[in-house]
Order: sequence, then C-alpha cells, then structure tokens
Amino acid sequence: MRFHMANKFRHILLAVLLLVAGIVCAQVPQRPEPPRLVNDLAGIFSDEQAARLEYRTAIFADTTSNQIAIVTVPELYGYDKAQLAYSIGEEWGVGQDKFDNGIVILIKPKTGSSSGEVFIATGYGLEGAVTDAFARRVIERAMIPYFKDNDYYGGVQAALDVMMPVISGEISTDEFSGGEDDGALAAAVFMLFFIGFVVMLILVSGNKNNRNMGGGNHRGGNGFSAADAFILGSILGNATGSRGRSSGSFGGGWSGGGGGFGGFGGGSFGGGGAGGSW
Repeated sequence: MRFHMANKFRHILLAVLLLVAGIVCAQVPQRPEPPRLVNDLAGIFSDEQAARLEYRTAIFADTTSNQIAIVTVPELYGYDKAQLAYSIGEEWGVGQDKFDNGIVILIKPKTGSSSGEVFIATGYGLEGAVTDAFARRVIERAMIPYFKDNDYYGGVQAALDVMMPVISGEISTDEFSGGEDDGALAAAVFMLFFIGFVVMLILVSGNKNNRNMGGGNHRGGNGFSAADAFILGSILGNATGSRGRSSGSFGGGWSGGGGGFGGFGGGSFGGGGAGGSW
C-alpha cells in the first residue's frame, strides 16, 4: 500500500514538474520597445528589407488603422505555431482595442533539422475580411512558393500585396480566390456572346438600311457598321484587360506619406487564421 502511494505521488510530482517546465520554456518574445511592426528575431531579412517592410506596414496602419505585425522567430518556444501567433497578438496587443483589427504573420524559417512554419493569426475585428480559407490560400499561393527558395522577403511582400487590399476593402476575397483560369474563361464566354450580339445587330441594321435606301451602299443615319463594332469591341476588351491587370497588382506599389509606427493598441484574437509548413 505504501509502495502504491509513493509511486502515485512520484507520478503526480513528475506531472507537475513537466507542467512547470513547459510554462517556463513556452515564453512569448517580449514586445519591442520602441514598438515596431516588423520584428525579425530570426534574422532572415536584411536591414534594408526590414526597413521597407516596416515602412509599408506603418503607412498601412496609419491610413487604415489596421495593424499587420510581422514576426520571425528562430524557434517556437514550446508552443505550436498557432498558439505562438495568438499569444503574440494578445500579449503585444496587436490592433486597436475597440476594433480588434490586428494581424500577426508568424514565420519560423526552415533549418537543417526542422521544417519551416508560417501562421497568419487574425484579430476578432478582421475575421470577416481575412477568413481562415483566405489566409490559407495566401500562405499556400503567395508565401510558401517564395519560402521554398529561401526568399522570405519576397513571400511576405507577396502576402501583403494580396492582404492589404482585402483588409482595406478595395477587393474581396473572391477576387483573389477565383483564380486566373476562372476569370479568363468567364471573359472568353462573355466575349463570345458579345460578338454574336454585335453580328446580329450588324445584319439587322444592314438589312434595314438596304431596304430604306433602295439597296444602295450608303450608310443610314441609324446604321451600325463593322467599324462601329470593331471600335466598341476594342473599348470593351481594353476595359476588361485593365481590370484584370489592376486586380492582380493591388498593393504592389504601396507608398505615401506618414510617420513611423505609433504603437499597438490592445486588440484581441479569437482563434481565426491558418498556417502551413514547408
């Protein structure tokens, strides 16, 4: 009986020690002072790259009030990537207190002994704009392809190119998730219907003019010629093409006036976001 009680006590003591060790090891990096939106604790950006990212995210925060914190870490400090990203968002207070409009982009680079990890955590106030599915597509399509080539700066810039217009309401997640192939197919189908409609107008107008003018070759006042169709089709084609190009380049040239980052406001995070590995 005594042996059984002593063995049980040792198990309880071991469990308590493991719990304490886990709490000690799992520590969130301290919030930067002075405050910064780009915190390269893993040293994967050059000084110039970090400065460019800081400027871009600070301008975005200044003009929209939405805060995107980019944090790179050499390890996960005893957390999984989702827990660490949420904990950074909560303890640092990323976002504004009243709006909870913060984003944390957490990156642990790939090393020889461990895989690379990335997680996008969203504050309560931005979960409607940056859904879990959208965050996952950003990671898989915009970030990991760059990260696999060790281009962490390019992957973060590509993510910002997509996320900033969505967060600020310039485009919807559907415009990003639809894909180029779906858009091209829809445009092709629309153009076929349009061309058929134009041809029908030409034939109908031509027949009316021939009857009214006695079969002459003169163009009537209400006639719709082939030249008219060509001009109208060109205008429509240019408009469609410019729309496609602009939606693919949102945020790429983000610039403007404004000062440095003013500090975190205390936003809350409720578990929204997504992650990936490579």
